[in-house]
Amino acid sequence: MTQGEKSGTSVAIIGAGAAGLTGLFELLHTKKGGSTSLKYNSDGSLDEQSSINDDPAFGDIVVFEQSEKVGGVWNPSFDEADVIPQELFDTERYDDPTVLRPKTKIPDGFSNQPYAEPLKIPISESVEAPIKWNRSGIYKSLFSNVARRYLRNSFIPLNPNEEGKSSSKKNRPIDPFITNFEVTDQLLTFVEKYSLLQYVRTNSEVVDVKKSTDGLDQWIVTVRETDTKTGIDKWYSQRFDKVVVSNGHYSIPHIPRIEGLSKWNKSAPGSILHSKAFRDESIFKNKRVVFIGTGLSGIDILQYAFPLAKEVIVARTPGKKEIFEWLGRAACSEGIVVKPRISSVDYENGKTVKFVDGTEIQDVDLLVFSTGYHWRYPFLNEDDTGISIINEDGSKKIATHTSLVDGLFKSTFSNKDPSLAFIGVLMTQFKWPSFEFEAAIIAAVWSGDAKLPPLEKRLEEHKKRLAETGTNLGYHFFPDHEFVRYVNDAKYLLPANRRSEDIFDPTYIDEQLESVKVAEKLFHELKENTISVHETE
Repeated sequence: MTQGEKSGTSVAIIGAGAAGLTGLFELLHTKKGGSTSLKYNSDGSLDEQSSINDDPAFGDIVVFEQSEKVGGVWNPSFDEADVIPQELFDTERYDDPTVLRPKTKIPDGFSNQPYAEPLKIPISESVEAPIKWNRSGIYKSLFSNVARRYLRNSFIPLNPNEEGKSSSKKNRPIDPFITNFEVTDQLLTFVEKYSLLQYVRTNSEVVDVKKSTDGLDQWIVTVRETDTKTGIDKWYSQRFDKVVVSNGHYSIPHIPRIEGLSKWNKSAPGSILHSKAFRDESIFKNKRVVFIGTGLSGIDILQYAFPLAKEVIVARTPGKKEIFEWLGRAACSEGIVVKPRISSVDYENGKTVKFVDGTEIQDVDLLVFSTGYHWRYPFLNEDDTGISIINEDGSKKIATHTSLVDGLFKSTFSNKDPSLAFIGVLMTQFKWPSFEFEAAIIAAVWSGDAKLPPLEKRLEEHKKRLAETGTNLGYHFFPDHEFVRYVNDAKYLLPANRRSEDIFDPTYIDEQLESVKVAEKLFHELKENTISVHETE
């Protein structure tokens, strides 16, 4: 079915990364009444020839992608990176996501013009945000921290080399992990194989999503489509019955506010780096580097910095529990100077970094922040959606990287209006299977095959989960066997003929847990320079 056909429920999908593309494929294979047309072989692979949907439930699906290509974080931008401009540092509110990415201003004269007859204005007349944050944070030497088996959805073959599309190398140091190039290749091969680009509008920023007030119970999606060749912005609105938000969580970097940081950046542009902007380890050569934050991205970069740097200092909360225990061990491993959190920095007086215990280090060349990302949905409004970003104290003040997305059932459906759903808020090592699982329950509920519990029951579950995790990012996090629990608790929402085992087979979960040992081993080998980064490619 092509983008122009209008039969069936209409759906807007915001974001054409792995989450949005997985959601698109699932919806395309959902039949009226809610059953799936997807069929699987005995080995768990997709039976493509039998997976034909002759009675689609969703007839008009449009995927909006603000970048010029699909892929999301797996659409790398190796030569350019997103960095916080000095004008935002100067506000001293560079920790505020509403400052980093304000809502795009709709131009004067716009009155919900339709897609076929958009309002056209020169790009130069648009009110631009300082930065769109649409570049990927992928760098060339990055390899996955999830084994190949789970870094894919069930529509992508486990062994892509058998398809003649990829050259999966054997006996590499990083096995069972794969390179970022392989992840991108398998995603783009999937898109090409199933002709998914026909549903995607690139260079299309969703600026506003609001509920119609004419009683039709639809969403009005306002879009800015940019044509850099002609220098024209096309503004239009389009109505949809349902909306999927899948714009990811790795766009807007969180940098905590630190006394002196904006002045430091002004004195030495390029010496403050969020992990999203890292591209090349050569920047560390003969430098004294302070790493702030020791999550996955920070330790990933540190392993390349250590062999080249003059000295590596890690600033972290003492005793902090990381997502994987080995990350804490890595951060405090031999040769690394470990300090508590930073209290202030002063570039003009000896390039000094002061810590909360009163100690300080001078002649610091680089500050590398791996302090997470903000949730940010500037196109949504809480009145229509019931969605807000909540801090650990329950407030809606300045959000941080540990805030939660409030107002969701199973981290997927808006409690206020379940015709709005999210793919990708749920956090787990099994991210790609989680995309597919969420997409499948969305398809079942929206097509009428499954029914959500009453609102009262959904809110009871929300309250119970908060009691377990607290009001923070952990609310959405289901690691290891907890994800198995999530699947088992929610699989009643799957289409009647959709097996959870076809989406996520827990038989191999110990294989993924074992791979964590490989990740720790690789960290030490790269840190001590006993293997080359090029051997991982």
